[in-house]
Amino acid sequence: MSTSSPGPMPSPDLSRDDPGHPGFVLHGEDDTPGHKAYYIHLEAKPGQEDALQKFLSDINAGVDQEPLTGPWFALRFSKTTFGIFEAFPDANARHAHDNGPGGRNFLRSEHLHEMLAYPAQLYRLDVLHGKYNVILGHQVIPAAVLGQQATTG
Repeated sequence: MSTSSPGPMPSPDLSRDDPGHPGFVLHGEDDTPGHKAYYIHLEAKPGQEDALQKFLSDINAGVDQEPLTGPWFALRFSKTTFGIFEAFPDANARHAHDNGPGGRNFLRSEHLHEMLAYPAQLYRLDVLHGKYNVILGHQVIPAAVLGQQATTG
């Protein structure tokens, strides 16, 4: 039995890189009922911060094409430490993202190996509660409401 708590693990020893890593390690449960999310922890090799930011931009462009992925945020904690938070209505939507234009970026293992100090850590999460009507200070209008306005306006 592990004595560590679930969630993001402490950074491993970054003094050596494992040339055989597949690019990411997946943690957590899948296919349980309810809203889902990923938190993805990314540590750039020194000098690879711009490449990692471009990688995040590539993911964002793909996610923009995925109707069931969102909200989606690229995060920066420090010069070399980045993250992604993304949410989904259910496990099926998360699976669609994994195989969609955003999620497929994590199959670019050679590129990940060039940029990352250690494999990306992908944490599957259950979303328990949330505030959905405001994102970054902007009111969010549900698609269903927009559709009703279009048919009555």
